[in-house]
Amino acid sequence: MKKAMSNVDVAAMVSELSDRILGGFVGKAYQQSSDRIWLSVASPSEGRLDLLLVAGRRANITRADRPASKTPPQFPTMLRNRLTGGRIVDIRQHDFDRVLEIAVERSGSRHLLVVELFPKGSMLLLDESRNILSMLKKTVYRGSKMAAGEKYLYHPGQLDPRSISLSDLSAWLSAAGQDLVRSLVRGLNMSGTYAEEVCLAAGVDKNKPAADLDEAELLKVHQALQEVFSDQSLDPHVVLEEGEPVDVLPRPLKVYQGLQVRRYPTLSEAVDAFFVQAEPKEAEKKDPLERRIELQRAAMADFEAQERELVAKGERIYQIYGGVEAVLKVVAGAREKGFSYNQIWERISSSGLPQARAILSLDGQGRMRVSVEETELELDAGLTVAQNAQKYYERAKELSRKAAGAREAMAITEQLRAGTPSPRKARPAAVHRRRKPKWYERFRWFFSSDGFLVLGGRDADSNEEIYAKYLERRDLALHTDAPGAPLTVIKTEGKIVPDSTLQEAATFAVSYSSSWKAGLAAADCYMIKGDQVSKTAEPGEFLKKGAFVIRGERTYFKDTALALALGISEGVLIGGPVPAVQPRADPLVEIEPGEFNADDLAKRIYRQFTEEVEDRAFLKSVASVDQIVQFLPPGGSRIKGAVS
Repeated sequence: MKKAMSNVDVAAMVSELSDRILGGFVGKAYQQSSDRIWLSVASPSEGRLDLLLVAGRRANITRADRPASKTPPQFPTMLRNRLTGGRIVDIRQHDFDRVLEIAVERSGSRHLLVVELFPKGSMLLLDESRNILSMLKKTVYRGSKMAAGEKYLYHPGQLDPRSISLSDLSAWLSAAGQDLVRSLVRGLNMSGTYAEEVCLAAGVDKNKPAADLDEAELLKVHQALQEVFSDQSLDPHVVLEEGEPVDVLPRPLKVYQGLQVRRYPTLSEAVDAFFVQAEPKEAEKKDPLERRIELQRAAMADFEAQERELVAKGERIYQIYGGVEAVLKVVAGAREKGFSYNQIWERISSSGLPQARAILSLDGQGRMRVSVEETELELDAGLTVAQNAQKYYERAKELSRKAAGAREAMAITEQLRAGTPSPRKARPAAVHRRRKPKWYERFRWFFSSDGFLVLGGRDADSNEEIYAKYLERRDLALHTDAPGAPLTVIKTEGKIVPDSTLQEAATFAVSYSSSWKAGLAAADCYMIKGDQVSKTAEPGEFLKKGAFVIRGERTYFKDTALALALGISEGVLIGGPVPAVQPRADPLVEIEPGEFNADDLAKRIYRQFTEEVEDRAFLKSVASVDQIVQFLPPGGSRIKGAVS
């Protein structure tokens, strides 16, 4: 079993961390053990994340529980003093080695956090001149100890497999004095697994003495190095053999062909799931209950990762609706002519039709594997597009239930470890994980009772963003003649929008307009097509930020009632028109224009939620007062039917 991240893993992780935390701000540092540091980071796109750094092993964003806050040892204290509040300005890998470097700027000074991921590696904080300020553990380099105040020295590097020339490769292999696979490991910067992958890709016997390679074989090895190490694709997964994890990879390798894999949305999640089981020495030191908690946590993380993947594929089906529909129609058309699925597959295999080329396999029961717009999906040929998407959602729900079961089991185990009363006498507190916000949640939003996403701007800036990035010609838009209304957009995905969704969107548009602040019971709004909205003003006119020009005919919705509802649905706070929210939310609160400001009303709504939600920790995590405020319209409001 793999003990630490490879240099390829580090390169892929640098790419992921650059996307997720570069530009973010460093919070507090925590130390869990002699080699393990938690670093809290405020991500620009995801909010607070925990970066787990384990010297000599791994570096990844983790969902695991970080250590409780206490007086930190010397190294995390130094990190807090020098990095907390600083901005992450660079994340890189040193010379394709297992060395991760994170540069942080604060108050005009720059510090470098160096994480060594090779055996017996340490973790060091350097100043701008690369002098050591502090280190996690003492190390010996070239016979002398590295210490604070000294210049940090990199370990001697090896030849870079990504850029080595054919002549340098030939020179090394001819002098290596070992077989090919061990010569690659010893001289070039790669693990044994990747050395075997290179031999397999080159089609050269790995056991052949390196000095005996002829020119053709040498060229094949050099080409294989480029092929293996230039691949930048990402398909994070854990490799399983007889159900046991043996490796974690950022992309597939031929050496593991035929083995089972478990895919994850991010490399961090794959690394987290793998190393929970790949760090036996640490696990052996824990008591049985601690070990059980870690296994339960890993199972929960695995279920949650699979759930997210299935939901993402269900959503993706709707995003590429037309392409999926076209593929299904090819098969359905052949079935109408009396062909069996096996006969259809035989014909498709030799047809050359674009839709047919998208079908990767089709069995006798109509189960098919397709590739549409670079997305691989498993579909049932006998179902519609929507029904296939629903199958993914149903599978996701089942995994959600399994995750909930693992979460409850972990809570019970934690109670046993803490010596608290039996969970049969008291409901165990659930462990609540932070959910990554969806892209639309930075706007006002809801899903209609028919399943259409409806967006609305919070202010002039978000109105502009919706117009620039998310309003398509095929979409529908709503607005009011009164000032201060959001640009409301119905994302149609090219489908016909039912009247129920149109009415709900109209309610949404007027409720978040100045009409609510004015205390009106009803107001008018109008609907136009997406291509009727423009930022091009008439000659002599000027458009302020958040304003638009509407050209062409308008469809009006007269005397639309102002009313909204807020509730919790599947662990998420939602808000919008009552018909859209009510069937999905429990608990639920309906609001109307009234006398309470946003903060006061949010507190009242929170108190009402507490009467129905027993788990206060859960409630606070998904529907805090601040989160509720984000869903409230401008001006005064009150809970419908409540007595002041």
